[in-house]
Amino acid sequence: MNIHTFGNESNPKMMLIHGVLCPWQIWEDAAAHFSEKYYVIVPELDGHTQDAPSEFHSVAREAADISLWLRERHIDSLDVLCGLSMGGGVAAELWCKGVDSHTLKVDTLILDGAPLVPAGGLTTRFITGFYADILRKSKQRDPKTLENCKKVFLPERYFEDYLRVADNMSDTSIVNVCYSILQNRFPKDVPAEGTRIFYLHGTQSNEAIAKKSAKFMKKYYPSTQIKVCKGMAHAELACFHPQEWIQTVDAFLS
Repeated sequence: MNIHTFGNESNPKMMLIHGVLCPWQIWEDAAAHFSEKYYVIVPELDGHTQDAPSEFHSVAREAADISLWLRERHIDSLDVLCGLSMGGGVAAELWCKGVDSHTLKVDTLILDGAPLVPAGGLTTRFITGFYADILRKSKQRDPKTLENCKKVFLPERYFEDYLRVADNMSDTSIVNVCYSILQNRFPKDVPAEGTRIFYLHGTQSNEAIAKKSAKFMKKYYPSTQIKVCKGMAHAELACFHPQEWIQTVDAFLS
């Protein structure tokens, strides 16, 4: 894992956690904007490191490593903790459990398309195979796969970074990512006093798990504010319309 930081270390703290197969640069616009007010912390998760290969083991392991990094720097609170897709699962793990006796206070939790309810076995196998196929063909520089990715997964501006992620990611990492996040069950009874929760999701078919997760949060954490991005696919607002995503988050924070 690598950690990238932006802004003045004495400012309020904001953490942004990327999704599966996403380069950390997906947060470049957000980091540039929010670093005027916040000290922005952007983890580059294991299995997604661009400087050298690394292995993704589990959402819990990633949360533990982030917690250790924070503890070593005497950071025991985050003003804003945000996770995109799989990164939302890591953010939720950080918020609900703390790690290794490190109690982390979170003022605002923002979850964008985060899977918080377990998918069925068939769904998990299908999604795992889907991502494994994208990874394999991206490494082979399959033209059709790369063109489709630019249309529905990541804008072209991030593609050199994405390909470095793909080249360094192992088959084991992608399987561990999918099974860890899709078989994870978020608890129903985390003490939520003092934390504002914002959950965003789209309405297209690949947001089915996110929709269920939003309903779960509203049922068990009724103060959660839901933002439905009509007509959008999974993580589309953050990835393809970052300025609109920033405005949406700014409006919630203010």
